[in-house]
Amino acid sequence: MNKPRKNTPAGNPAKQAPKPKAAAKPMAKTVAPMATAAAPLSALETDQAAAFLREVDDAMRAEKWLNIWQKWRWPAFGGLAALVLGVAGWQAYGAWQAHQYRSVAAAWDDLGRLPTEAELAASLPKFNAEAKGGYLALGQLAQAAQAATPAEKIAAYRAVAADASQPAWLQAFGQLNAALVLLETNPAEGQAQLELLAKTEIGEVPLPTVPLALELLALNAMAKQDNASAKAYTQKLLGLPQLGGTLTPALRTRALQRLGALQE
Repeated sequence: MNKPRKNTPAGNPAKQAPKPKAAAKPMAKTVAPMATAAAPLSALETDQAAAFLREVDDAMRAEKWLNIWQKWRWPAFGGLAALVLGVAGWQAYGAWQAHQYRSVAAAWDDLGRLPTEAELAASLPKFNAEAKGGYLALGQLAQAAQAATPAEKIAAYRAVAADASQPAWLQAFGQLNAALVLLETNPAEGQAQLELLAKTEIGEVPLPTVPLALELLALNAMAKQDNASAKAYTQKLLGLPQLGGTLTPALRTRALQRLGALQE
């Protein structure tokens, strides 16, 4: 017996079972294209860039220096003018000083040409009023030698000793000569002056007047029959350093002879 067929709608073919749909393919991710590296500059472009940078740098420097010049030009002009005037003034002062020294030297030479001692003694005060430096010391010493009284001699020698512009040895020389005059007029004061001149600082080279003062003290002590003091002064003299010309061979020889005579 034939099995009955399932009726289908007329005019419609039999429907077949639907096939399973294939899985949807995933959409490919859009990847942004990578930036490509910039092409290197050519040698010509590199030189042009460097030249441009140099021009900019030079322009900035020029502008900077221009600003500095505009700000400081007048002070710079003032400083330059002051420098020029200072140099000119110093040169003028040096020329004036040289003229003064030449004038003083000529005046000193004229003093030596005076025919009489009286004229020399009368001209020395004026010369000393105008002289400076070594010529002033020479004039003062000459005035002391021409002085008629011990007081005038002492005053002239002390003027040399009191002149701070003179070197130390020349000031001490003036004191020494004043002390020599005082030994005749005021022995106690002369002795005190010589004692001061005979003092020396440890470690320092004594002035040339120190051994002379010690020798005068020793001779003055011998004149008073004070051989012990004379021996002590002489031994102190012989203990002075011989370096620097302080203790000359002549002074040393006289000191040794005097010491030998005092020990007899």
